[in-house]
Order: sequence, then C-alpha cells, then structure tokens
Amino acid sequence: MTNWKWCATLLGLAALPALAQSNVTLYGRVDTSIEYANFGPDHVVRMGSGNIFATNWGLKGVEDMGGGYAAIFKLENGFNSANGQFNNNGALFGREAWVGLTGPFGGLQAGETYTILHTSLVTYSLPGLGAGLAWGNAANNFVGPSYLRVNNALRYTSPRIAGLLIRAMAARGANGAANQPSTLGDTYGAGLNYVNAALSIDIDYMQQKFSTSTPATLTPTSPTGTGNYLLGAISYDFGVIKPSFVWLRHRGGPDVASMIPATSANPHNDLFELSATMPIGRASLLLSYGHYRKIADSDGNADSYGLRLDYPLSKRTVLYTGAAMVRNNAHASFTINGAAGGGVPVGKPGATASSIVAGVMTAF
Repeated sequence: MTNWKWCATLLGLAALPALAQSNVTLYGRVDTSIEYANFGPDHVVRMGSGNIFATNWGLKGVEDMGGGYAAIFKLENGFNSANGQFNNNGALFGREAWVGLTGPFGGLQAGETYTILHTSLVTYSLPGLGAGLAWGNAANNFVGPSYLRVNNALRYTSPRIAGLLIRAMAARGANGAANQPSTLGDTYGAGLNYVNAALSIDIDYMQQKFSTSTPATLTPTSPTGTGNYLLGAISYDFGVIKPSFVWLRHRGGPDVASMIPATSANPHNDLFELSATMPIGRASLLLSYGHYRKIADSDGNADSYGLRLDYPLSKRTVLYTGAAMVRNNAHASFTINGAAGGGVPVGKPGATASSIVAGVMTAF
C-alpha cells in the first residue's frame, strides 16, 4: 500500500468513534521559512522546513483502564512542508512509533522513541517559543542522529519524588538485521533529573554499539566498539532571563575519523552549549554559543553562534527570524541545521557557514 493510502486510512480511523481509547488526538505542526545561507564560498536563497519545530503530523491516544493505569500510544510522521516529501528516509512514522503503559509505577514505552540524551539536549538547548535543539541552538549543529532516536527500544520514566525523576532505556538497534553485526546500535542508558522551582539539573549516561566499518563494507562479522556518553546540564529561570548550560562527552571504543550515522560511529569529542532566553514583551529572544572539540584533532574543532527572535501571533502560530554562524577549523565541516536537520553542507572543510532566516510555524 502506498504512503498516501496509509495516511488516508489512518486519518479515517482517527475520525471514527474511539472504541478502545478514551482519547485519540490528531495533531501536527507546519514550519516553513525563507533562508539565505552562505556555505563558503557560495550562497543560496531557499525555502526550508522544520527550523524551530520539525514539520510533522501524528496520532496519540490514551485509554484509561482505571486505578491510575492507562494505555498510551504515539505515531509521528515527519515531512518537508516546502515540497511535501517524507523525511526520515521515507518512513511513514519515522519520528516516533511506540505503545506504552502509565501508572503509579511511572511510564513504559516500547518501539521507536527518543533517547535519554535527546530529552536532556532538547530541554537545555533552550527552546524560546519553538522547540529546543532547533535552528539557532549551537548544540543542534554538532549532535548526531544515531544517539538522538533509536528503534526497537524500551524506555522507562519514574514518578517524580522530592523533585527527582529517573529515566532508563534499552534498545536493540539493528535488532539482528541481515548483513550487520548483531549488536550494532544496541543502546543502554539512564538519567537523573532534579527540579526545584526554577532550578533544573540533569545527569545522564548512555552507551551505544558502533562499527568502524563503512556502510558499504558492513557485514555480520564487522568489528564493533562501545561508545560512552556522559551529559551534564543545568538551567535556572530568573524570570527576566533564563540561562542554561549543557555539556556532552563521548569516549569509548576505537576512535573514528568522522560521524557515520549508518554505523552509529561518532568521533571522541566534547561539546557544550551556553544559551539564554529572554522575554521581550510577547516575544522571546534566544542567544546561543557552543563549542565542539575533537579529541584527536584540534583542526576538527568548531564554534557556533546563534540569535533568534520568536513572536507569537496566537497560541498556535509563531513568526521567527534570526542569524547564525558556524566557524569551522581546517578539518571541520559543520553547518547550521534546523530542528529537522537539513542544513546546507559547507563547500569544503574549514569553511564558515552562516544563515539568516525568517519563517512561520503553526500548530494544530
């Protein structure tokens, strides 16, 4: 069945009376922009999608089973509002697809979901009136896709007690797929979140199996290693300004020259982002600075700067504009990404990337 027929079927089901679910919601966001991007030495003016929120639509539901227990699910599709094409390699629900249970014990999800690291990054890489880890956020230009979202995962979130909340997850990654190492992409992690009024602190640990082989030469016997991630983050909302700091460290296993998402490979590195949001009347101003340090090669380092102003026209619609820059050292090739990725690649390593953007996001 073609993708559009699947969409029509699901939309029809969403409109039917909910027999098993107490509540089924169709939701989404459309984010479209005009961008001037300079990627050294060339430039382009283009229409883009998914800068402050990844353009998406989805279905989510809750069935109240009594006694404080509920069954939950979420299916989320990502697409490009500038041309209508699916993102996430054409997957119908390539952003999230899971089912779970909630109750006095907390919550459990099973399927395709976000990692513990992503939850912290999207929280402390500040959102303004959009999403966190989006256009203008320095960390968004440095992080890789392999450890932000994983398939075949179990994820647990505890109840919050005395300000403390625990998150944990385990995922089978490639899930024993043919022509790949049986453990490729296996991901395990846990995190501790503490909230007390305006103060928020997170400490996370995650490990993930990767391969040093190229995707073209990957076989079931390809060598693998284990990457270890450690994250620390803190924010405090003073009202007139909310500063935030997030730091992420990656080590473990043999080092690799560059990031290769298909094999979960990521060089040994440290990165951080220092950001702040400030209300200006109804609007919100985001300021961000970040640094990426490649451990084996200082010429692989980069700095990122971002400024973005978000102005709400209503509860569901936001206008935004901003300017951002990435200064790459001689061997670095980072660019400026939106919440859904899609940045213009730099012309060569060491080139400076800059971008000026203006757009609108509306939600339903």
